[in-house]
Amino acid sequence: MLSRIKHWFLPFFSLNKSEQYGILVLTIIVLVLLLANLLMPLFVSPRQNTHLEAFKNEIEAFKQIQQSKRDSIYIEDLQNSGMLEMEIALQKIKPIPFDPNKLPDEIWLKMGFTPTQVKNIKNYEAKGGKFYRKEDVKKLYSISDAEYQLIEPYIQIKSPYQTKPAKENPKFIKTESKRLLPTEINSADAGVLENNLGINPWLAKRVIDYRTLLGGFHKVEQLPEVYGMKPETYEKILLFISIDTLLINKTELNAVTFKELLRHPYLDYETTKSIIDTRKKIKSFSSLDQLHQVPLITDSIFQRIAPYFFIQE
Repeated sequence: MLSRIKHWFLPFFSLNKSEQYGILVLTIIVLVLLLANLLMPLFVSPRQNTHLEAFKNEIEAFKQIQQSKRDSIYIEDLQNSGMLEMEIALQKIKPIPFDPNKLPDEIWLKMGFTPTQVKNIKNYEAKGGKFYRKEDVKKLYSISDAEYQLIEPYIQIKSPYQTKPAKENPKFIKTESKRLLPTEINSADAGVLENNLGINPWLAKRVIDYRTLLGGFHKVEQLPEVYGMKPETYEKILLFISIDTLLINKTELNAVTFKELLRHPYLDYETTKSIIDTRKKIKSFSSLDQLHQVPLITDSIFQRIAPYFFIQE
């Protein structure tokens, strides 16, 4: 061992003074740098590379935008082929009262139909097609059953044989004598809604469908969100409605899948993805308040969705 040490150090003493001094200085510098590298974490807190983090955020945002575009294209393809399901149709279609005959393109587009769907409708009209009844709209292959269900109450086709209404004899004018009855909205079926609240069958069905998508109503103010619920109808039935929030069908937040979460009317694709990504990042939610950590969850969104989820202890 001693001979090996001599073997390494003997050449050093054969150098002149200047060369020996240079080697010593370089050795000291190297030792100082190594020591500084070891001790620096004790005196300087590690700082996150903000530029790198910002770059990562930009990449993630770009990925989300691209995914959103791919999903939008996929949904539009489904819509063009007449295969759109109700949960997506509820988000896409915003109907208003209309007569489908020679309806301007911009009105179809405003209601949520795609340019391809509008083109198919106009081709149908160009070939002499005409809508005589509401059901004729359903015959268009590019309009799905779900979309037709949403717009059917709003279709108003003028009859070519329409005549002026006959004057009613004041002696035979009927007055509405049916009294409205108190109704618990989360347990009532369509028949109860019709009989107790005096609403149309199609609107009763829409209330049930929307209630199912939500998981139940947690406040009366949600009823105007039902398509076709006119302000005057809402005002008429408002005082007769009660809500049992114990009947709300809640979902376990740590077990729900992306697809199940996306079905909820209050959550779009970006917000749903943000919730799932946050859940993966923190492993699991320990309380509903942690939804505030989700980047896209504002206070108003939290207040809307909180009644529909729970955390399994």
